[in-house]
Amino acid sequence: MRYRSVLCMGGCVVDRIGETTEARERLHTSNIGRMRSGIGGVARNVAENLARLGVPVGLVSAVGEDADGRRAVAASRAAGIDTQGVVVMTGAATASYTAIFNGAGELVIGLADMAIFDAIAPSAAEAALAAASDDTLLFVDANLPAATLEAVARAKRGRMLAAVPVSRQKLARFAAILPDLDILFLNRYEAATLLGREGGEPATLAQGLAAGPVKKGLLTLGPDGALAWEEDRVTQIPALPSRPVNVNGAGDALAAGTLARLAAGDDFIAAASRAMAAAALTVEAMETVRRDLSMEAMLARFDLSLRTETISR
Repeated sequence: MRYRSVLCMGGCVVDRIGETTEARERLHTSNIGRMRSGIGGVARNVAENLARLGVPVGLVSAVGEDADGRRAVAASRAAGIDTQGVVVMTGAATASYTAIFNGAGELVIGLADMAIFDAIAPSAAEAALAAASDDTLLFVDANLPAATLEAVARAKRGRMLAAVPVSRQKLARFAAILPDLDILFLNRYEAATLLGREGGEPATLAQGLAAGPVKKGLLTLGPDGALAWEEDRVTQIPALPSRPVNVNGAGDALAAGTLARLAAGDDFIAAASRAMAAAALTVEAMETVRRDLSMEAMLARFDLSLRTETISR
């Protein structure tokens, strides 16, 4: 099957995760523990998921001229991502996120070094969009500077533009381009921030989003699935049954699965529903991006859930 291509623009990050062997951390001294590392970043993770789903995908990002940067680019290429749009910046460190958890699974401290993304100029995004075909789907995360996001919005030329804010703090970078976004993926906390509220029930938040400037999107609710809005209509998208071992990466898989099915020609609700299978498969693997993910596996998991629901009635 032929899929429309997708161009992902945003973060490419080295993740380092540590955990102390004892249930409680010991501050101001050394702790015995374990460390593991991997390649992450929302845009890069979405791109890898898309590549594993069989969708032609390119990445626009930046890495440093260092070992981490070489590792990130090599891993991305090996996964099937076109990395021509990844700029290697001399004198800059590849972005990294380091998180230390205690043995009880509680975050002790997290350190995000993302300064390199501030140097991704509007011209880099404009050049990538100029080279992309007219039917390419576009995806951005808010690791990009506001000026670069605005350049993407100006240069989209009628192409579909989807976005993930990454965090409540970085959501502000979308302020000027919200009317230009065709699809927005966000969680309930980001939704409350966008709507200027302290909180709220998911259904109320979804109705507020549906009345806002973004045409359609997914309000993700973890194990409760998601609420999709399209113009002024809100639709519940149920999560599929799963046995989670690591929920990191579920949102990236959901966004990628939705984009992949849109690239295949599905309408938005059908695409988001099928993408729930990508999220279910991802939480059952230790990796942030499941290495054996495929379109065949995603659709088979979705079809299986439909048969299970039919039998259980």
